[in-house]
Amino acid sequence: MKRKIINAFFILSASSAISKLFNIISRMMLARLLNDEAMILYLLIMPTLSLCITIGQLGIPSAVFRLVTHPKYDNRKVILTAIILSLFTVAIMSLLLLLLAPYISHNLLKNTQSLYPILSFIIFIPLVSISGILKNFLLGKDHMFVVAKTQIVEEISRLLFIYVLLRNPLYTSNVYLVTVAYLAMSVGELMSIVYMIFKIKKQYQINDYRIHINNLIYKDILNISLPLTGSRLYHCFVNFLEPITLIYVLTQLGLHKSYIQTQYAIISGFVISLLVTPTFFCNIIYRIYLPIATKDLYYHSKQTYRHLYIALLSCLLVGLPFTIIFYFFPKESLQLLYNTTSGFQELHYMSIPFILYYLQTPLSVILYAKNKNKAMFIISTLECTIEIVLTYILSHYLFIHSIIVSLFIGIIFTLITSALLTVKIINDTL
Repeated sequence: MKRKIINAFFILSASSAISKLFNIISRMMLARLLNDEAMILYLLIMPTLSLCITIGQLGIPSAVFRLVTHPKYDNRKVILTAIILSLFTVAIMSLLLLLLAPYISHNLLKNTQSLYPILSFIIFIPLVSISGILKNFLLGKDHMFVVAKTQIVEEISRLLFIYVLLRNPLYTSNVYLVTVAYLAMSVGELMSIVYMIFKIKKQYQINDYRIHINNLIYKDILNISLPLTGSRLYHCFVNFLEPITLIYVLTQLGLHKSYIQTQYAIISGFVISLLVTPTFFCNIIYRIYLPIATKDLYYHSKQTYRHLYIALLSCLLVGLPFTIIFYFFPKESLQLLYNTTSGFQELHYMSIPFILYYLQTPLSVILYAKNKNKAMFIISTLECTIEIVLTYILSHYLFIHSIIVSLFIGIIFTLITSALLTVKIINDTL
């Protein structure tokens, strides 16, 4: 058992590390090829993309992961049903985006240059939905190395596309630069889909589509995907509202919208992106600890608290080196990854308290293992609501830094409520 856990840890760590390395390289290249204004525009519309992806995917890839691990379900039915549902949802999302893009650009984000980059999402959303389905199918079948290779193919394709088109661009407008950067994501997803289809067809006979339409498992997928989408959708919606709220309040206070957009992009795009870097290690701990916690709770094991403490300590040890680096070398960290030192003071001050964020992972595992989906949804909803309300209120006094304070209050609220619920669950089990 211990050997299996150790092997799983090394496999997941290696694949995640390689993927993360290429992601970092891609981020570094983008920061050096885009000018400051283009990078700010790129980061400003990222919450819009996250919201569109969440609505377009509707939790279907996660449902695929669960169903393919169950022997009751046929692989062909799962994938075919998921793809049909996905095409339906992305068609609706693409139509809405086509109609609402001008309003989002001009009235909400108050940046006319964001229109064409937002319209480029229409290409990306269907591709990332199909890619998500195939990746989760492979993960459900324990093909972790294939998924790791897929992510490498995706990142390399994206890097090459960006390098070729932005190395000596014919046009130097910010609209062109940012649109190409987002189209590069579509190219990466397309190449990963081609690679995964080749691998899946080689190992599984899913090319036989002679399945009657009435035999497809729409209800089974939606029963899993819709509850998963709820909290995720609300979270993305709040992230989408955050820059809009700041721009609305701070322009009323006399600040120029370009200054607000710049400061928001620095904090949310540079600083917070760096701070959440260790979470990919925490996700590895999540995957390994979940079956252990499930077994502990099911068999009322006396080792439950011990395993929880080990998981918490592991997340702490994962986050600690990054915390030290960001605290003592904030300028160097930002310069290395984003080719700028803007936001180094915020990174310096946020690094130590942000370590609380990493401790949430083991607590979420206990809640998930005990099927406390409703409680997790309520906690997540309350956290997001607290953050957006505080952002609105505090922005009158703290201006752009209101998002930092509201973020920390949200993290502390979630950590305390999750910890109290976790202790209650374990005590009731024992």
